[in-house]
Amino acid sequence: MGLKVTAILAVLLLGLVGFVFLYERPRMAEEQREIEAQNAFIEVQRHRVARLTLTNDYGQFVAEKRGNEWGLIEPIEVPADWLEFEGMIEIAQIVERGRIVVDEGDYAGVALADFGLAPPVVEVRFEPVSGDPVWLLFGDDIPSKQGCYLTWSGGNKVVVTKKQYRARFNRPLMELRDTRAFFFDPDLVTRAYLQTPEGEYVVVRDGLKWHLVHPIKKRADAREVLTLLGRLKDERVASFHKETVDDPAIYGFDNPDYKVELHLKDSEAPNTLLLGKRVPDNRQKLWYGRVMNRPQVFIVEQLLPESLDIPLSQLRYKRVFEFDRTGVDRVRLAYRDSVVNCSKDGDGSWQVVMGDRRVMGGDAGVEDLIDRVHNLVVAEFPDKVDESATESLADPVLTISLWRGETLVQELIIGQANNFWYGKAKTHREVVVLPYSVMSRLQLDE
Repeated sequence: MGLKVTAILAVLLLGLVGFVFLYERPRMAEEQREIEAQNAFIEVQRHRVARLTLTNDYGQFVAEKRGNEWGLIEPIEVPADWLEFEGMIEIAQIVERGRIVVDEGDYAGVALADFGLAPPVVEVRFEPVSGDPVWLLFGDDIPSKQGCYLTWSGGNKVVVTKKQYRARFNRPLMELRDTRAFFFDPDLVTRAYLQTPEGEYVVVRDGLKWHLVHPIKKRADAREVLTLLGRLKDERVASFHKETVDDPAIYGFDNPDYKVELHLKDSEAPNTLLLGKRVPDNRQKLWYGRVMNRPQVFIVEQLLPESLDIPLSQLRYKRVFEFDRTGVDRVRLAYRDSVVNCSKDGDGSWQVVMGDRRVMGGDAGVEDLIDRVHNLVVAEFPDKVDESATESLADPVLTISLWRGETLVQELIIGQANNFWYGKAKTHREVVVLPYSVMSRLQLDE
């Protein structure tokens, strides 16, 4: 096959691919949407539904959509579960219509009560922004118990459908209301106050970083802070105890064991969560809780207070030995009985001279060692440093010095006492506990 023919075929192939992606695939997607619209036997669309009324074994529930949020208005006015109500609209469009029991010709004279449809076992009514409401009625089980009866607005039929669709709408109040204990957008949090039995902490956001400002002024571990905020956002209540707080002292809200205040961007008042007393005589370790801008008293499981029980050392940033690695051209490892000197040649390669004057081939992983010193993570920030720890650093097991020309960039001193490894550095004079594996990690390759 000639080059010219190959080029022509390539152009034709590109044209075919372009036709499929630019014309055929969008057309097929549009056809699929048309098929789905035809199969959706009731006209209910997410963007058009303004109110949903649900009548089932647990009572009657009315919810309204306000903007992009759902709120229950009957039997109580509380925020609703967005996923639950949006899911009902999606499910309503795909409820399966099986065997016809009563067709259009006989529908006008049939007694719907014989099928459990008057009144129905479950009724779902969707009211659009404008126009007539649409509804689904689910009735009794069929004799074989393998399905249930169904009719719908404008259908003029009774058909058999799967019971799982009826069950999807047969929800109690607890599953319809918003059960998030403390909901907010973590991306908008600028400051957080945390009061726990472990202590009181304040962290503030600085771009992608977080800083502790109380009880000490140190950099905070952003991952720990964001993990905590994520847990708070996702935590669900076990139950709602009361819809109003009659006496805060009854639940321990006047002197709570746990308190979280979150300051959000462009919001004047903080979002405040309180966990008061333990629920009495309960083996499951439940707690009373409330959010200050809401009236309800709810109950949460032990997981939430456990998430808040964070020691100060866990909140602190643990890569405290970081330094500017640019241009580091000399590394010295001083052990108690030997010294290893590493220097970078003009061509960028490393020469490693052991204590016995032996020159190691290759770079011996010097660049990796520099990275490991930079990325070294503290195992613990001790509240107190005993005398043995201080003495171990006066006579260190290893000192790693890193130079840029004649400038000492970083120096990490490592000592051992009482089966713990301790460390401090030029850029971090505080004595910290290092990981047990620190010495094996801070070695050159043989």
